[in-house]
Amino acid sequence: MSDPALNPALDMAGIVDRFRRDGRAHIPGILTPESAARIHRCLEQETEYLVFARGGDREGLQPAHLLTQQQHSMMMADAYARARDKFHFLYDVHPMSNVGEPYPDPSHHLSAVTAFLNSTPVLDFARTVTGSSAIAYASAQATRYRPGHFLCQHDDGDGLNAQKRIAAYVLNLTPQWRLDWGGALLFSDRPGHISEGFPPAFNALNIFSAPQEHLVGFISPFAGAARYSITGWFTSL
Repeated sequence: MSDPALNPALDMAGIVDRFRRDGRAHIPGILTPESAARIHRCLEQETEYLVFARGGDREGLQPAHLLTQQQHSMMMADAYARARDKFHFLYDVHPMSNVGEPYPDPSHHLSAVTAFLNSTPVLDFARTVTGSSAIAYASAQATRYRPGHFLCQHDDGDGLNAQKRIAAYVLNLTPQWRLDWGGALLFSDRPGHISEGFPPAFNALNIFSAPQEHLVGFISPFAGAARYSITGWFTSL
């Protein structure tokens, strides 16, 4: 088993410069190739997901594989109706850690991933990139976006410990993706404009200051793969 590990050849000076300039950075090759491949296999083959929609209680949701196609279609239709006029989302989620606590099943590879995200090397990496020594832990959830899934524009200003969020992160673990399948992480620095976008990728980290306006573009119905990632926030106490 390949435990998660940062790539020792990262260009830290370049990463810091990009983050300080733009408030965000896209970092290819964030992990060693072997450890990135192991996490992807875990997300694709070893993890059960809940279908998560705005306002839903994750504890009460059924696993995605138990929903019939009709049930999922009804859930999508409801989500689309609600998303027309306000913030909404629909995607698959697997909770990992809310406040840096260990993953509940020590035998699952996500236990090692959760511990890695809250390890000294990763937290020090985040402190260096953001310039904030106040970062104390990383929250985490595994996400899977399938055709028809989306995350509307928002700024991460609401939710558990929102006022303590220093930076959001997306650990990309999608091996193959076409731009026309959608699903890019999009930023809006001016109302009505897309300032920058990071398409789904493999073994790349997106990190950006919070709060900051962003969204995940609609996954095309003809997308030929799922969009896998681990997401969360680097947060102060």
